Amino acid sequence: MDGFSMKKQQGLSLSSFIQALKALVKPHYFSAMWSIGGITIIYFALVCVASLLMTNVAQSMMMSVMMIMYGMASPLALLLGLLEILAGLAVLAALTFFYGFFTVAVQYTYQDHLQDPDQPVSAGSIWLHFKHLRKNQLWRIALYTGLFIFLWSLPLDIVAQIVGGMTHNAIWFYGIRIVNEIIVIWKGIEYAQAYFLYREKQPRFLGQSMRHALTASRRFMGGRKWNYLLICLFVEVLPMAVWAVIFGGLAYYGNYTATYVLFYIGLLITILGLICYLPVVFATGSLFYVRSKETADVDADFRDTFKPVAVLTGEAFVHEVYVPKKDQEQPAPTVKPEEKKKPEAKKED
Repeated sequence: MDGFSMKKQQGLSLSSFIQALKALVKPHYFSAMWSIGGITIIYFALVCVASLLMTNVAQSMMMSVMMIMYGMASPLALLLGLLEILAGLAVLAALTFFYGFFTVAVQYTYQDHLQDPDQPVSAGSIWLHFKHLRKNQLWRIALYTGLFIFLWSLPLDIVAQIVGGMTHNAIWFYGIRIVNEIIVIWKGIEYAQAYFLYREKQPRFLGQSMRHALTASRRFMGGRKWNYLLICLFVEVLPMAVWAVIFGGLAYYGNYTATYVLFYIGLLITILGLICYLPVVFATGSLFYVRSKETADVDADFRDTFKPVAVLTGEAFVHEVYVPKKDQEQPAPTVKPEEKKKPEAKKED
């Protein structure tokens, strides 16, 4: 098969993809939606509560600083407030990782259903996948993804801050910021299949670096990034954006005209509609991977990534035994021909 036909096969038809997505989500929509929506609502509620508490603590710390300046409070109150903020940040990080593991479990559930239609998509199957996830490995993939995207965006962030401070022309500043966001989105697309590819080679990741999943994802998405972006725009972003504009606009109108009934109705419908669309969002990633895998070579994507087991266990270096210098055999000294021992002359009496 030549390169042109291979590239042609890598692109998925948008219309056929949408039809396959409907066939995947519709039969098990309600059984999946209740668990996905329930966990999502709990997650965002806890995040809002933790953020609100941290905001109140930060305001209290600002008051404490002023009172310390006037000698009306002890610096200990400031230290306690700082500890509370650090604890709140730890809680937010734990909640974010938990929800990330949950989304991976949902995607794995849809992937199993695509590969075996007898596998159900329900709260029980999602929980079973969540329970058996190797979370110690998954959170390292998430950290590597965040680190690499941060490093890619850091240079332009620095340039944007320098340009913004040196000139009053906002066009350059916002232009650099837009380019930076494009880079972030592009790298996010490259790493989008890391969790699925990790699952393909999960036993081999024991003792290996989890960045290999990102390397494989970048290779896997070669020639597929524009196709993936198009699918995400039309299947995920556009429907959610239209829904948010319509009912978010209703909430804005209610707030602008002080018709608070319309405000709360619009806000509630917006949030519930976006949550109810989440099964489609999670199923999209699974369907894209399964369909794209049909024309991919996963083994080639992982080529030259994993270290040999002998290197990981140290068996490859077992023959290298350290010998102290004093125990090493010294080479025999070479004697030059002119330095050979001459016969001793006879002594005269």
